[in-house]
Amino acid sequence: MAEPAAAPAPDRPLTLEEKKAAARARARAAREAQESGGGAALIEVTAPAAAYIRESAARLGKQAGVRLRILAGGCSGLEYKLDLLDAGEVAAPADRETESSGVRVLMDLKSAIQVTGSVIDYESGLLRSGFRIRNPNATGTCSCGDSFSA
Repeated sequence: MAEPAAAPAPDRPLTLEEKKAAARARARAAREAQESGGGAALIEVTAPAAAYIRESAARLGKQAGVRLRILAGGCSGLEYKLDLLDAGEVAAPADRETESSGVRVLMDLKSAIQVTGSVIDYESGLLRSGFRIRNPNATGTCSCGDSFSA
């Protein structure tokens, strides 16, 4: 099933009704992806991010996977939190689970709604090393990229 093209962001702040409609559309997409077994549609993990997750998990005795949470906070209102999965950790009944590049990603429904269609990448440079999440649902981000608004 082809994904509909995302509507271009308006040149003005979104109204409350527009934000609610966008949240409903994200929730519907996350639910449909989970029900169809198309977990890969939820989120993508790039090869560099997967390699870093596997390396870190092996070093710490954890499994090659992460739990992604969206929490209130950060400069833009919402922030990403990534934790390695403990050895033997399984998805809770309300969790959304996907696998990308050989790495498991667990999310609660509210987080899945906010990040459906996102790409988790890992970059390593002189000024910044860490995960970078490209989120098509974000209506704004802070300069460090660790938080967003939707």
